[in-house]
Amino acid sequence: MESLPCGHVAHAGRSRLCPHLIGDEPAEEYIALLTGVGIQYDMCCVECDLATARGDQAPLLEACEGCVARLEDDMWALQGWRGTSSVLERPEPVDATVMEVEIRRSLGPVVDLAPVTDGTQPVWIVLTHSGWLVRLDAGSGDWVPIARSTLPDKPEHASRGAKARRRLHVSPKGDVAAIVHDYGRHGQVVDLRSGKVTMQLDGGDYHPETVPFALCFTDFGARTVMIHRSGWNRLDVSDPQTGELLIARESKKSEAARARDHRLDYFHGRLHISPDGRWVADDGWVWHPVGIPRLWDVHRWLNANPWESEDGPSVRNLCDRVYHWDSPMCWVADDLLAISGIGSDYEMLLPGVRIFNAGTGLELIRIGGPRGALFAQHGRLFSVAPDGLEMWDPYTGERTATVPGFAPTHHHPGAGELMCVRDDRHLTRWRIPRF
Repeated sequence: MESLPCGHVAHAGRSRLCPHLIGDEPAEEYIALLTGVGIQYDMCCVECDLATARGDQAPLLEACEGCVARLEDDMWALQGWRGTSSVLERPEPVDATVMEVEIRRSLGPVVDLAPVTDGTQPVWIVLTHSGWLVRLDAGSGDWVPIARSTLPDKPEHASRGAKARRRLHVSPKGDVAAIVHDYGRHGQVVDLRSGKVTMQLDGGDYHPETVPFALCFTDFGARTVMIHRSGWNRLDVSDPQTGELLIARESKKSEAARARDHRLDYFHGRLHISPDGRWVADDGWVWHPVGIPRLWDVHRWLNANPWESEDGPSVRNLCDRVYHWDSPMCWVADDLLAISGIGSDYEMLLPGVRIFNAGTGLELIRIGGPRGALFAQHGRLFSVAPDGLEMWDPYTGERTATVPGFAPTHHHPGAGELMCVRDDRHLTRWRIPRF
């Protein structure tokens, strides 16, 4: 292996660099130069960018992976993009037929819905404006009211205006539901068999308006557990049917000493549990503000270390994005997480996704083009573009199909379908093909 122009004997990085970005004291800022092939880009300093605008072509040299990564890892270094990206295409035949489910008028408007994922039938729980929780079999069209939530329509804190809303979460078996105020403080848990409220939730009063209410269900062995925010920088795990706290952060030290040891300066955001239930991803932020998607091992958290979510060895901080969080992400596989947006600043994000390995925290691939809500199943990634649903191969970065006019908001992985509220009278669903 020969020495590269950067002076290192190593594999070449994915980008070339101008001479001023190479060396022991390289320029601190760079411009990304898109090559027109996917989202491949080279990098040059600001001076070379200005020279190119005047008609002078800056030389670009190969550099090692480490030198390229050093620049990319600096969230403040990128100053802009030049050129154009392109979408890689590999068309596949797909049945784009969507199906409709009529909403029963007597139930009123639909606020939210969530799948009952433990099974292959298209069973959903629907939250109506009046608080009714309704069991919907999308295959037969049957609607059965089963419980009612008393959580009010509007949260106490709603500085983000119309974005504040009620959100429904349902356990995998469909026996318990949580209704929370996204961008608010409170929520409640309802046993869907008895109709009783089993828990009142309080996420704390410190800037809850900046994030969705952090909550998700998962199965741990034979038990359903609920991960939920109990403070802006703290998550707990509880039995949703009894309210029992399952993680006790006990210590012989004083409360003040424990706070110093494990204090997490992080606003917990929307939670995403991996398909196998091992990993949980958190889309929160820290003061600058900077969005930092992070994840950790749920099994270690419940079995070995009650402080795992704060500073455990499995915690991975995946990337930093200035003024950018609460963005689409989804699990592509048990250990692969797709995060929307390419770049490190909300003003300079390219449409696309970055896919990370949960075990290592390493970025595996960047795919230019996907935007909007993200879903994944059967080895394909789905994104909701302005013109409809787009399908991507997450391993090659190629767009493979579209479903025009269909903009799903929810995914039922057990039944293999995507769903949205089309209007006051109808839901629209689409079956995900197998490949």
